[in-house]
Amino acid sequence: MVDAMQSHRNQVFEKLLACIKECSQANISVDLGQVVYDASFKMMFSTIFSLDSVCDEKVREIKDLMDCIIKEIGRPNIADCYPFLKVVDPQCIRHRLTSYCAKVFKLFDQILEVRLKSREELVKYSGIYNDLLDVIVEVMEEQRDDIKREHVQHLLLDLLGAGMNATSKTIEWAMTELLENPNVLQKLQEEIENVAGKGMNQVMESNIPQLPYLQAVVTETLRLHPTAPLLLPRKVTEQIEIYGFVLPNDSMLIVNTWAIGRDPFTWDDQDVFTPERFMGTKVDVKAQVIKLFTFGAGKKICPGMSLALSVSYLMLANLVSYFDWKLDDSVELHQDMGMLDDYFGITLTKTKSLCAFPTERKRFV
Repeated sequence: MVDAMQSHRNQVFEKLLACIKECSQANISVDLGQVVYDASFKMMFSTIFSLDSVCDEKVREIKDLMDCIIKEIGRPNIADCYPFLKVVDPQCIRHRLTSYCAKVFKLFDQILEVRLKSREELVKYSGIYNDLLDVIVEVMEEQRDDIKREHVQHLLLDLLGAGMNATSKTIEWAMTELLENPNVLQKLQEEIENVAGKGMNQVMESNIPQLPYLQAVVTETLRLHPTAPLLLPRKVTEQIEIYGFVLPNDSMLIVNTWAIGRDPFTWDDQDVFTPERFMGTKVDVKAQVIKLFTFGAGKKICPGMSLALSVSYLMLANLVSYFDWKLDDSVELHQDMGMLDDYFGITLTKTKSLCAFPTERKRFV
């Protein structure tokens, strides 16, 4: 289903490439963190809702609310350490989150009402919008007793929130590592040229399965810079002992994916960016294996995993295939850019956004 909606994403990405091309011609640096974030939101939104089905004002309002929700979720909350403070909510985080979610759910509900009305008016409805919401509504109507509207609202929130933020951070970190490791960047560009051809103006999603090194680069990026350094808390339903550690019933369990990805007992040269470690192996972010929990595992695995990976592959492939990138000559990669520095929130964010000058590659000139 994600593959069937790639036309929506291609339209958004064509506009992004055109924008970066204008910056290249004008010799203007690009804030990759911001432009990728904006493009990720548009790609996710168009895949889920179709850009043509919602007015621009409503799109901007949803984006602003999602920005606020993501910021509040990642804010340190003293009530998490002292549960008796949850009732007081001393930082008003819960109050603000409740308000933001209520507003965005109301907007989702309005979009859902329009879609349901369209289905009622057309007896032979056959997916006019051809987006993910069509699929969700169809399943909701088939399972009315099990799936309620509030379930759909929360699913849309998860898909949009996780997709727009996680994808953009992954791309920004990947570009940062590629600029830090030019030999890896060159190898990736050569692979893309060999598969997609030097005359192709845009890498398509159909090319991705033939680009194992690209997938390895993204996987290695997620190992070193997991989008969610700490997975959402789990609750222990019964007392259990794991490797000598007793987890009492009703205790909160938090999985540290950042530490898993840098465990020296599991990974050789754990702090070195080496995509080759994933070449020819079955360990990837889609597999529910013991080494990587980037998207969680089991029943609680991230529902937007396939969509986030598809967008990440497509965006990174085209950014490095279409353009060469360089920093300002006065910028020292490690010192001035805070190149590999990060801070924790709900996602792993660079302390300084990555800005670079794009140069259109000769094969596109």
